[in-house]
Amino acid sequence: MQNSNNIIVEVNGLWKAFNDVIVNEDISIHVDEGEVVSILGPNGAGKTTLLRQIYGELRPDKGRVLIMGMNPGKAKDRGIMSVVPQEATPFQLLKVTEHVEMLVRLRGVPKGMVKHCVKEAINAVGLGDYENKLIDELSGGMKRLVLVASAIACGPRLIILDEPTVGIDAQNRRSIWDAIRGARDNGSAIILTTHYVHETEELSDRVYLINRRILMEGSPSELRRRLPWVEVRGDNGDKPIRVNWDEAINIINELVKRRVRFEVKEPSLEDVFIEVFGGGRETE
Repeated sequence: MQNSNNIIVEVNGLWKAFNDVIVNEDISIHVDEGEVVSILGPNGAGKTTLLRQIYGELRPDKGRVLIMGMNPGKAKDRGIMSVVPQEATPFQLLKVTEHVEMLVRLRGVPKGMVKHCVKEAINAVGLGDYENKLIDELSGGMKRLVLVASAIACGPRLIILDEPTVGIDAQNRRSIWDAIRGARDNGSAIILTTHYVHETEELSDRVYLINRRILMEGSPSELRRRLPWVEVRGDNGDKPIRVNWDEAINIINELVKRRVRFEVKEPSLEDVFIEVFGGGRETE
């Protein structure tokens, strides 16, 4: 049961269309304090449009968004949320520390707190050795880290990240993962979209699968359990087979009798994605 005192974001019955094309259809989601919620779907599913309404760049045609009981504009004015849009770039002629500090100050964080929590955020994303570097001198992946550090610094109640790891290398992606986990553990509510299904599985407490409307929701483990099969692969050159657990036990017993090595693979979130959306998957 939800505790209304812990709900940071409430989206109720949201509709959005462009030129009579419905992009978001009757979407209702919620995000709690200390929770990572991912919005997952194929290209063109309406994920970014949904986020833009949550952080107030677009107005819904119908429905409402409340952030801690306030409309998005008021929440932004009060410094409750921070956002990394999909196409965002940092200010190139600032140093890393200057950039993070500027955005924190714009959120209204008291001056006495800024220096410590800015340094903390820069270290959290692995940029401690680059804090006095001009952003223009950094790689593309590091510039993305600057944006994430700016978003998580000083613990805003809501952090919205639209594909924060797109196009960056595995090492920098892991730094962002660690920063997201740290922000969640410190109590921030986080909304995430990503092209990488594995990333969703690693980070999310709850996932909404959308394609214009919500098709499925739940924790990654709950979503995986909706597929009624496991995959059994013997070490004998045969193709893996997908069967229910009762059939799998019989197959495994037979492989054991024959002393054939085998592995059993449960469904992944990527398998759920393919089942829901078909073969055009978003994954690594």
